[in-house]
Amino acid sequence: MKIFTTLSLLFFLPILVFGTEELPEFKLGKEQARNYFKQGLNYLHNYQYTAAKDSFTQSLAIMDDFKLARKYLSDAYFLNGEWQESLNELEIIEASGKINQIWKNRSEILRLYIAGVGKNDSLTFYKHLSGDVNRGFRFRNPTDVLFDNEGNIFILAFETANIIKMDTNGFPVGNFKGSLGRSFEGPLFFTYHDDLIYISDFKSDRIYVMNTNGYFQNRFAGKGREGGKFFGPTGIAFSNENLLFVADSGNNRIQKLNIDGKFISEFGLEGSGKLKMPSGICFQNNQLYVADKGNKRLVVFDEEGNFVREITHPSIKIPRSIKFYKKRMYVADEESGLLIYNPDSDKWTKVANFRDETGKFVKLLRSFNSSYDDTGSLYSVDHDRHRVDIFAPKNTLNSNLNVLIERVELNRFPEVSLFVRVRNRSKQDLTGINRAAFRVIENENVYPLVGSTKMKPFNENISVSMIYENSKIMADFNKNIDSVLSSFFSSLTVKDKVEVIRAGKDAEKVYNFGYSPLDIFAKIRKSSNPESFINLGKSLFQGIGDVIPEIGPKAVVLIVSGENLQNAFNQYSIQRNLQYANAHSIPIHILSLTDEGEMASIYKDMAKRTGGKFIKIPGSQDETKLYNLIHDKKDKRYIITYKSKLNPDLTGRYIDLEVTSFYRDVIGRTQSGFFVPEKQ
Repeated sequence: MKIFTTLSLLFFLPILVFGTEELPEFKLGKEQARNYFKQGLNYLHNYQYTAAKDSFTQSLAIMDDFKLARKYLSDAYFLNGEWQESLNELEIIEASGKINQIWKNRSEILRLYIAGVGKNDSLTFYKHLSGDVNRGFRFRNPTDVLFDNEGNIFILAFETANIIKMDTNGFPVGNFKGSLGRSFEGPLFFTYHDDLIYISDFKSDRIYVMNTNGYFQNRFAGKGREGGKFFGPTGIAFSNENLLFVADSGNNRIQKLNIDGKFISEFGLEGSGKLKMPSGICFQNNQLYVADKGNKRLVVFDEEGNFVREITHPSIKIPRSIKFYKKRMYVADEESGLLIYNPDSDKWTKVANFRDETGKFVKLLRSFNSSYDDTGSLYSVDHDRHRVDIFAPKNTLNSNLNVLIERVELNRFPEVSLFVRVRNRSKQDLTGINRAAFRVIENENVYPLVGSTKMKPFNENISVSMIYENSKIMADFNKNIDSVLSSFFSSLTVKDKVEVIRAGKDAEKVYNFGYSPLDIFAKIRKSSNPESFINLGKSLFQGIGDVIPEIGPKAVVLIVSGENLQNAFNQYSIQRNLQYANAHSIPIHILSLTDEGEMASIYKDMAKRTGGKFIKIPGSQDETKLYNLIHDKKDKRYIITYKSKLNPDLTGRYIDLEVTSFYRDVIGRTQSGFFVPEKQ
């Protein structure tokens, strides 16, 4: 089965200026078109999309050939969840023959979005990360690879006993070896947990703990046979309960430890689950998978260490590691290469070679590990070739990036802040793009060095719009709602914000953004008389709009009965709400009293299509994870800043902006603009 093809791209980031989009000449009697345009731009950059649409429409009513007003009208439609209307405006410009290349690319992206195209397709070779290329960042005999929340790449190497940190474009930014007197000796596997990296050092029989900037945090264990000691630690993984599991290869066992390394238990020493030189391990569906290297098999245990089953196959000869991605299991075998198991078809695929950028077949010399990043790209660790091979979805490499300026902030002009979202053709928000990969062009003035606000502080706190169905069924349930949501509210901090909207015949906000569980429960319990008509679509639309201006993780939580509601989405359709949420990457989590029936199916689809989760309440226990579900989905926008070189005397002048972004040899461009504000 051939799953890899070849595509080679050159690294090239030209600074091209497509030409500024200036305001037209406003002839006598049409000056008001400019005023409406300026008003619309102000609304657009303040998240008031309906008002922005109205202003741009009024401007076009005066001057129907005002293409800048039509372009911004398209942006307002898109950000307001009206994607077909957004495309219609760009197609009007296209028909006039006056569309620039940036806007043309935008219309192509919109067509893909509306058609539902955007899923990752087959993988193709992208590039090698070689251990011998970058002076000062050399690595030999790589053994593992992982990614942090910012998309940075970490490569662990055995011979050079180091970790190489690279940015998302594969440029090295760090070389970590431990610390003075506590350096790695022979690291073999590592795992990422709570912004820390845990490394198993095979030669020193220790576990090291470092942060993602390479600073030493802790070290524990040592050589021995007793619990809490190791003889050649290999695979390392955390369970959902924050317990650390380590494969102790020389002692032929798995050890369970607490997060500080205190011994809890051991298993794999007897019976059907008896291990011989266990290697890589990982958790999937609360079960521990072990590469039982000495026995040429895979073994599955539960979290208590009870044997569940074994997995065998003729191609499993020297299994080194196990990883999972989208239900498929990836086994790196030193002799056979990379083995991929699809449980749905019960079929194994063997990848022993691939075509590189020259078109030649390259053999996986000694497959040691593999991993997927957030874009669906596969990283294959070749121990003996001293490199990591990257295979990316084709559609993320041969198309322009989808870059959009959501907001231009001028509060501290001449310092300008741009809220920028960068997506690939799979609709994924791309993280970890270095500020050096951005260019700002302001009226043909190039700003190659821009600032980038650190999003990590903003991503510590959540903003949630909680919407509950004001029906008779829910009125009875609301008396006990605190027991269902107690875990969520006990996790809130003073910097978190929750609002409550009652969905009845209208959308009624009963609690403004705050964090008091007692006040929120009281507002929900004191719901007005249950209503027969529930305008859920309008309430959902309002909730999405309320969290859009917030910075950091945000979500809508919909608390519903799951019963069929007549005309609930007549005013604001499901499709409109989904597009509105997806335009701003806002997940919709559904808490429903039932998981059966037509309405429950609709809710499940809504959650899935926005990256949220459908949770049956009460009793599923998944509601206890709600806070973490919201908190873990970070705000992946970029806040790009630069100091304008414009003459302050240009007050009231329209200024055209172009932003260019670069990611993995692919470039994206977008345009926006602003009016120079009056002097403060």
